[in-house]
Amino acid sequence: MLKSILDTLSIALIFISFVILIKNRDKIKETDSILFGGLLLLLFGYFVLLFIDSEEFENILGALIPVLFAFVFYSIIQKQKNDELEQNEEKLRLAVDATKAGLWNLDFDRNELIISESWFDILRYKPSELNPITLEKWGELIHPEDLKASKAQFIDHLKKKTPLLESMIRIRHKDQSWVWFQLRGKVVNFSDDGRALRMTGTLIDLSKQKELELNLKQQLDTNKLLFEQNEEQSATIADNQEKYRVLYENSNDAIILIKDHLFFDCNKKSFELFKCEPNYLLDQHPAFFSPKIQPDGETSEAKAARYFAKVEEGEAIVFDWQHIRPNGELFDVSVSLNAVVLGSEKYVQAVLRDITKDKRIAKELEAYRNNLEQLVDERTAELRQSNEELRITMRELQDAQAQLIQAEKMASLGILTAGIAHEINNPLNFIMGGYRGLQIFLKEPLKEDEQLAKLLDSIKIGADRAIDIVKGLNQFSRTREELDEECNIPEILDNCLLLLNNRIKSRIEVEKNYHTDLPKITGNVGKLHQVFINLIHNASDAISDEGNIQVSANPTGAGVWITIEDDGMGVKKKDLKKLTDPFFTTKPPGKGTGLGLSLSYSFIKEHKGKLEIESEEGEGTKVKVFLPLTH
Repeated sequence: MLKSILDTLSIALIFISFVILIKNRDKIKETDSILFGGLLLLLFGYFVLLFIDSEEFENILGALIPVLFAFVFYSIIQKQKNDELEQNEEKLRLAVDATKAGLWNLDFDRNELIISESWFDILRYKPSELNPITLEKWGELIHPEDLKASKAQFIDHLKKKTPLLESMIRIRHKDQSWVWFQLRGKVVNFSDDGRALRMTGTLIDLSKQKELELNLKQQLDTNKLLFEQNEEQSATIADNQEKYRVLYENSNDAIILIKDHLFFDCNKKSFELFKCEPNYLLDQHPAFFSPKIQPDGETSEAKAARYFAKVEEGEAIVFDWQHIRPNGELFDVSVSLNAVVLGSEKYVQAVLRDITKDKRIAKELEAYRNNLEQLVDERTAELRQSNEELRITMRELQDAQAQLIQAEKMASLGILTAGIAHEINNPLNFIMGGYRGLQIFLKEPLKEDEQLAKLLDSIKIGADRAIDIVKGLNQFSRTREELDEECNIPEILDNCLLLLNNRIKSRIEVEKNYHTDLPKITGNVGKLHQVFINLIHNASDAISDEGNIQVSANPTGAGVWITIEDDGMGVKKKDLKKLTDPFFTTKPPGKGTGLGLSLSYSFIKEHKGKLEIESEEGEGTKVKVFLPLTH
């Protein structure tokens, strides 16, 4: 009976154990999966033995099962503790990450400092760049200013003077900047003789906190500075207000405060200026103390409204105004208007200065000035006329001087030319005498020898050419001033071309067109030679390379027109009127004096003739000279 009850109780316990085992199978498997399988087999075997009636095996299994269950439940409890430990470690890791802290452990026997990876992340170092960290290497990372104090605190803690090591230090970042940390630690193991063996602690990143502290300090300093400045400004404002009041009351100018376009307050000088009682001015519009129409024709009300509008827009203005005193006396003032703020109220400040006397003096000066201007204008006109006459006279004198200088040069050149012509003429006479002697002596051989005849002819041609050049030089060198000579224009032109032949023979073709029935004129042969040499010389200079010059002479009813035309570079239209001015030249520096055309023009005027010049730039120049038959 007892056995049956025990068996029934055993079956119930086995069943309950089986249920518990199945329910906690995951935890048991995590602990030991083989143990879980073995326990199931033992329970199943014990259950079978209860029905087989094998009491020996039944007792053995019955003894093993409680032991196995105890071991299983111990494993489950240990697994739960491990899970809780892992959860706590995870929470600690999250807390460390959230606070940007590094955990460290210092082994004194090994002289090695081990720091968690989060600290390396903060400073951007790789662990391999610093590990192993010794106390000496740790000292190199700390800011020199913080190292001494930190060492002292570290030694005090090792000597058990402080329960906890706590200090603020700066550690070198990888980019060589400094990062603030809070260092906390404690010795956790001592040797039997009291020597520290191991120390642990934390390194908390305080860079953000330090930045906030710095910003807060800067803000406090700024606020303090602003407060001090505000006190200074308040004192300055109070001082300025007192000074303004003193200036306001003692000013030599009338000062009026205007509010809503009405006189609100005035200083003592205002009442003196208007010659009135204080109450007369206050609470009145400025137009009330003014004539209806201002001197410029504008009404006082309209003009005042316009000026008030400008001041209200922020513009400071100064203008003249006319007021009227209670006795009807008019007086002029200079008014300066500008907007001011006193306290919290806006006003218009008007500063009035009496300019009645200045206006009267100005009118008198204006009348005097007008009279003086008239006198000055009359005198200036006289001086201008005299100056113009003097300028013309000076120019004529300069022209005459230049022409005299040129004439003197030409006279000297004429004397030199006459001397040269005389010296050349003597050997020419010998040459011609020898030529005639040879011609008579060789009269018969010349008839038979053609080469000898050609040789004598070439001597004759060269001698004749030299004689013509000497004649031309004699004509050019004549120094007579009278205009009573008979002048053959074609001969004069040919002589000039002959004298200039060396300049034009190799590059310029000369075309001559002389009328067959050209009359002779009365004039000065030497001066006409100078005129046409200058004109032909200018024409040749105008041709830079090769070209043509046309020389023509044609009669008119009262005289002769001589035309010299070239196809050279021409003259600018703006320079045509200045060509006969003394010293004006279109030639490059060093190639002309500017006196040739001026002197030629004066010679033509002496002959009562005319000079006409036609030219276009790049198209050539045509010069026409008219010489009357008599003058």
